[in-house]
Amino acid sequence: MGNVPVILMCVGATKAGTTWLHDQLSAHPDCYLRTIKEYHYFSTIEPAHWDKKIAETEDEIARLEGAGELAAPQLRRLNDLRSFLPLLLPRRVDAPAFGDYLRAAPAGTKLVGDFTPAYSILQGKLLQPIKAMGGALKVVYLMRDPLARLWSHIRMSASRTAPNTFDAACADMLQNVIAGDEDGGIRGMLRRGDYATNLPKLQRVFGDRLLVMFTEDLFTKAGFDRLLAFVGLGPLAADLSKRVHEGRDLPMPAALRSAALRFLRPQYDFIAQSFPAMPEAWRAAMDEMNTAPTTHKVLI
Repeated sequence: MGNVPVILMCVGATKAGTTWLHDQLSAHPDCYLRTIKEYHYFSTIEPAHWDKKIAETEDEIARLEGAGELAAPQLRRLNDLRSFLPLLLPRRVDAPAFGDYLRAAPAGTKLVGDFTPAYSILQGKLLQPIKAMGGALKVVYLMRDPLARLWSHIRMSASRTAPNTFDAACADMLQNVIAGDEDGGIRGMLRRGDYATNLPKLQRVFGDRLLVMFTEDLFTKAGFDRLLAFVGLGPLAADLSKRVHEGRDLPMPAALRSAALRFLRPQYDFIAQSFPAMPEAWRAAMDEMNTAPTTHKVLI
């Protein structure tokens, strides 16, 4: 494609390292990643969603414009929001226009992108427009150990909704997950970690444009180098020890761990069948759950 940058769409999974990857690639001299990490452009569907996103964008622009003299990062953020707002105002997805927006980068840029984990739970027909952006497209989907991912997601949610009763809220939320409840955001939380549903769909839509990686492998030099090669970038010395948005630390209640593993068994089994070379953390979890009866509950 000549000097046209590759568009990288990192579509999840939630709490699997997408922000870390965005931060690392932002430091690559051949990348141009804007201050907007998650655009949610293709997942903004209903009229009310467009209205809300437009209002939020306009409010942030107004706050920055009213803040007086801005430092360079805030000024860049303001410019990014100003240039993104016109894409929202028609209240419909225009994939070629969004592709042009992403590719509006300094000369010599080799990679631009959108890191929105919510894309992974879209229906296939809503993913199809992503391919209409034009130019070269690469898609990355990261998979983290299901139990670690779920517990991280729970802790993130509890820190936002119940900071004063954090420990109890986390335990209650995990118990509700195991019980099959779908209230309080649990359904969405499970869908974002439902590899057995999301991965085949992504493979059907994107084919060989898709790279699927374990988060545990990404945080190694060999794994990160593999991702760089996939998107067409040269080497970069990544901070492999850095963690982003880890949230408040809290050990998982021992009394719930076995039940949580049994609940998540369909995810482990699915990935084991498709990826024999699973990371050690996944294999250890499977060994642990093999000492208890299985469940055939499917995450939806």
